[in-house]
Amino acid sequence: MNLRSIILGLSILAASQSLFAKEGPFEYKDASLLVQSCQEAVDVFSSHEKTGYLAAYRTSLSEALRAGYCIGVLEQFADAYDQYCVGSADWFENAKRIASLNLTAREAVTTSTMDILEEYACGY
Repeated sequence: MNLRSIILGLSILAASQSLFAKEGPFEYKDASLLVQSCQEAVDVFSSHEKTGYLAAYRTSLSEALRAGYCIGVLEQFADAYDQYCVGSADWFENAKRIASLNLTAREAVTTSTMDILEEYACGY
């Protein structure tokens, strides 16, 4: 009886861990996060071109983090999938394309980051 309890407890623990397993790279199912982050990146770096170094003082920490998320995702995607992509635009051009997306609420939660990257940062 005691062995059964231990096995049952371990199987429940293992099953619950698989439910909360980390998703693979670029498979996050909240496309709106990437779109909003790329909008921040475009805003920050467009204002940097206009106002110079003052843009750094006008950017909040949360805006900078979101912009950094976009840039990081685009750079990592380029490193991992560059040989498969048709186009070879830099991160800023890709960020502008992604930032211009208008996703519906349904698209935002059902579209993965990889879907957006393949279509707008890779040219599939």
